[in-house]
Formats: sequence, structure tokens, C-alpha cells
Amino acid sequence: MKLKNISSFFAALAVCFGVSGVKAYAAEKTKDGIKLVISADKSAYEEDEKITAKITLENNSGNDITDVTLEGVVPDSYHLSEESKAITRTTYVMSGNSLSSELVFVPDKKESPTTEPKEATTVVTEKNEVQELVLTENAAVYNAETVESKDSKKDSGVKTALIITGILLLAGAAVVLFKFKGKNKGIMILVCITAASSLNTDIKAKAIETENYNILVSESITVAGQKYELTAVVRYTMDKPDMQAAADEYYEENSEEIVSVETVEENDGVFSEKEALKFMSERGFSKYPLTYDYDIDGNYTDETEALPESDAKHPMYMTYFVAEDGAVWSVFIVGRTITANPASYNLESDLDVQFLVSETDTLTSYTEMGNKFYETIPKDSAVKLKIVDKITSQILNDLTYEEVINQ
Repeated sequence: MKLKNISSFFAALAVCFGVSGVKAYAAEKTKDGIKLVISADKSAYEEDEKITAKITLENNSGNDITDVTLEGVVPDSYHLSEESKAITRTTYVMSGNSLSSELVFVPDKKESPTTEPKEATTVVTEKNEVQELVLTENAAVYNAETVESKDSKKDSGVKTALIITGILLLAGAAVVLFKFKGKNKGIMILVCITAASSLNTDIKAKAIETENYNILVSESITVAGQKYELTAVVRYTMDKPDMQAAADEYYEENSEEIVSVETVEENDGVFSEKEALKFMSERGFSKYPLTYDYDIDGNYTDETEALPESDAKHPMYMTYFVAEDGAVWSVFIVGRTITANPASYNLESDLDVQFLVSETDTLTSYTEMGNKFYETIPKDSAVKLKIVDKITSQILNDLTYEEVINQ
């Protein structure tokens, strides 16, 4: 399940070129084929000017990287514009791919001596963490708070690298805050983690050859004659195996039959946000927000609520449903198919298999590797499907534990 309330900052594809008559104000650093670049639109600013900076991440390493965290440090006496985001966490950047973003730093308003000091913001906290990394990099050591040990995280990238809707092998539980649509208050419910992701043990074992890295780069500018540093840092895990091959192998091993594989671009039936909201509302799923985690190109966006006026399309959406008996369900749209996960029933069950409710005997899954949909007939050892004519809130409300688990 994706963590909420995490500030996002997306970085890449902003390489600065030298052009006749134009000076590029940039600094870059490359480590094992991973290039990080930070560039400013100019080298000197007036006191009240905004600073525009670009961060570039290029993966030219020949290996895929996972668990990527990109951060930009907000200079002292500045804050980010509303359109800018300082931090991004994405699960996967394939070899040869890159990401880009632009940050605009706005000068803080000068306060009178009687003004109460402002509380530290999340951005300041993140900035301090990056500043710690500056010190640790200069000292050529790792800071325990910013870079975890290789032993403790050697397969963390693999855990988040493959997103397979409905195929869960997690046996734990978590307290989740379910928010009612349009309201700030929510209810706390103990439920099985069901955010549509997991890898089986075999794939994890094949991908343990990973190492954690960080790269930091700074560019100097001046503001009213005073020197400032624009700083960016990337943290990532480098995976040695071919993760696309590992994904394909997963489906081969856990499916009776792979009915079809197609990229999201090839599927012209992907729902827009407003279409997905209408689809869910017509089936009685409108009490809780409908969210997505990926854009149409397969880029991770963090958990974001779908909007009724938006034409933006996403490969996968998710919402929740709570039955009258207290049973908690997570309901997914993948492409144009709908699947329901009886979260609390799966948590109660002592069987080593995931139960799902479907309208067909095939399961459509999404994986960000290659931005693909897989339609499969899953093996009973991986997933057991309860087939119903139509998934609606009333159908889920009427289904009992025995009907789902003891079918």
C-alpha cells in the first residue's frame, strides 16, 4: 500500500547544452552511468527575483534502478512555488529512461521583528536531511538516517518494483485511515494490506543482487551579490537482474494461461478519471475517494484522488467499500475491468492463497515494467476467483465469508 501525505518531487530530462551566445549555469555528477544535473536559468539574481532550477536524472547505466528518491533543497530565505514539488519517490526507472521537473523558488516575505517565528515545514525538514547528506558525502561516509544499510534494504526495490493488481502474497495487517469523500474525518480500520502489489518469494530471491546509492550535486548562484547553493540529491537501488524478465516469469509460473499482454498505449479502453468515477458511482462505490498511483505513461505519481472534471487517463484506480457487517473491501479498476478484494476476509483466512471477486474467469493485472496489462487465468495456488455477474456495492454487501472463502 502506498504511503500517503508524502510530498512528491519528480525530476529528469533537463540536460543543459552549450549554445553559441548562451551560457548554461549547471552542475552535474555521474556515478556508474547515473547522471544527476541541476541547472539554474541564470547565475545572478536580484533580491526579490524568483529562482528557476531544473533537476535532471538520466539512467545510462545499463541496469534498471528502483526505490528512486529525488530531492531538491530549498535555499534559505526561499520557499517553493505552489506548482513546484520538492520530493519525488518513484519505484522504477528503466535503463535508458529519464525524468524531468522544474522548481521555482520564491523569496520569503520579510517579517517585522514582532512577528512570531513560523513553524518548520516539511520542506525544511527534508532540506535538513539533504544538508546532512552533504556533510556525510564530504566525509565519504553514509548517514544512517538518509541511507539505510545494504543488508536491511537489499531487496526493498524488488518489493515495490512489480505492481500486480489482485495478486497479493502479504500476510500482515495495517491500520488504515479511510476518508469519506468530501470530508476531512475518517474511520480507522484494521485491514489486510491490499494496495494491489506484491512479488512472490521466487522473484524476490532472484533479485537480491541490489546495492543502494546516492548522488549529490550543487550549483552556485548569487542573489544580490550573496552566494547561494542550489542542491539536488538522488537515492536509488540498482537492480542487477532483468526485472521485465522477472515479471514475465512471474506470470508464467502463476498462471494457468496468459490470455493476452498489451501495453497501456495499445489499449484504447483505459478510463479517464471522470469516466472511472462515473463507472464506480453507477455500481454504488462513491462513499470513499477513488485514487490512482500511475499516469498513462506508467510514471509513479503517489496516491492521488481522481477528479470528476479530469480527462486524464490512468491504467489503474482503487477505492474502498465497507459492508454492513464491517467487512472491508478494496475495489480496483484495471483498464476497464473491475475486481474486488475482500481484505478483511483474506486477513481472517488461514489459507495460503488470495481470494478475489471477479466478473470473469480471467484476471487483468497491471505492471509498471513496460507499462503493461496482463490478462491471465491464475493458478489456484496463487489466486482463487469468486465469479459474480456484476460487482456492485450491494453484491459485496451480501457476500459472506463462507461464500467467498469456502467456495
